[in-house]
Amino acid sequence: MIGVIRSELLRARSGANTLAVLLLGAFVPVIVLTSDDTLGRMTAMDATTATQLLLAPLAWSFVVAAFAGAFGVTREFYYGSMGRTIAQIGFRRAFLGKGIAAIGVAVVLTAGIAAAWCGVAAVVLGVNGLAFVPGLGAARTVLGALPGAVLGALLGAAVGWIVGNYYAAAAVVLAGPIAFEMAFLGSAPEVARFSPGLTLAALASPSDHPVLLEPWAGLGVALGWTLVLTAAAWVVGRRRFR
Repeated sequence: MIGVIRSELLRARSGANTLAVLLLGAFVPVIVLTSDDTLGRMTAMDATTATQLLLAPLAWSFVVAAFAGAFGVTREFYYGSMGRTIAQIGFRRAFLGKGIAAIGVAVVLTAGIAAAWCGVAAVVLGVNGLAFVPGLGAARTVLGALPGAVLGALLGAAVGWIVGNYYAAAAVVLAGPIAFEMAFLGSAPEVARFSPGLTLAALASPSDHPVLLEPWAGLGVALGWTLVLTAAAWVVGRRRFR
């Protein structure tokens, strides 16, 4: 099993996949930040509140982790090598190995994104005459992004196994949370906040979306989504490779 995990980790940081994930990691916080008037409101706030608001997009780091998790599965469907992999190491080891590797990649990615975004936030605040002053709320956002990314990676891998197609899985894990769920949050927040992506975002307590679930409630719902989709992925994968 260790060899399988090591192989998956090596694949995750090789080829065009690395560049694609890094670019996505750079753009997701920017997309979330510019989706509302955060930059316009920031100048009327104190430094601590403005810092927390600028770090809020880190709550959506799970999107990058989900993409990486899905790609770890769907790249083998894309290249037609999944059947050979299953024949060589067995479905159980492939399933578990890809899931564990996805978690490792998610933690490293999210930590890197958080560090880089803190630098971006400091520059933006400085340009607007404010200091970078991370308070307790900002710390909750940064730390809460990590469990969100871990569960996001597992959800992404599950989607990859269920869909079995690179483009379809990418559309689900990328467009689902950022486009569909965010729009749904604006029209039906009481329902939307229980959706998979928004429960993951809730773990980081983003100050720009106060209507999300409390972190403890979001964790419970997110774990439920993860268990259901992972179980479905196991069943679908088993049937596909009988």
